[in-house]
Amino acid sequence: MTLMILLRQLGSLLAVAAALAIWQPDSVEPQAADLVSQGRQALDADRIDDAIALLEKAVSAEPKNPAALAWLGSAQVRKAGKVPGMEAAGWVKRGFDALDEAVERFPDAFVVYVVRGSTASRVPDMFRKTEVAVKDLSTVVAMKERAPQAVPDGVMPLVYLNLGLAQKKAGRPIEARAAWEKGKRLYPATPEAAAFERELRGL
Repeated sequence: MTLMILLRQLGSLLAVAAALAIWQPDSVEPQAADLVSQGRQALDADRIDDAIALLEKAVSAEPKNPAALAWLGSAQVRKAGKVPGMEAAGWVKRGFDALDEAVERFPDAFVVYVVRGSTASRVPDMFRKTEVAVKDLSTVVAMKERAPQAVPDGVMPLVYLNLGLAQKKAGRPIEARAAWEKGKRLYPATPEAAAFERELRGL
């Protein structure tokens, strides 16, 4: 499967995480929150250049906003699906540099792990991000178990789905099955329920 197709799938996948579009820490300036929301809307509409511009403004307006920096990195990775060859690889690197910075600067913010982990689970194997995905998404699960109110329920089905995909990609079908079965058990009425069933049948 080509890099462009995989990154388009990533765009569709991340659009599911609507709860993250509006999540902001209490200290974030309204302008930055609005810019992040607008940037997410642009991503959902596949207007990648607009999204990058808006999210860059959000980061400048509020450098301490973890969602702004994380979504900027995600948008930059998605830009790779719009450009050829070597330029695409450059955008993937730039995006993960931003995502890595978000995790380093905001280690207590669940959003940075969800966005980096979901992005890492869907990029091609040549970028060697599978273990990053497993680590990040497992971190979100641990954060949720430790303090249930710290991570919105609406985020978790996507986390379990992508965690299973990452474990499968890493050659660990038992762990993949465990992630999907747990997601299916905990969140049976979510849109991801059909995806859990499909992936479990495919193991």
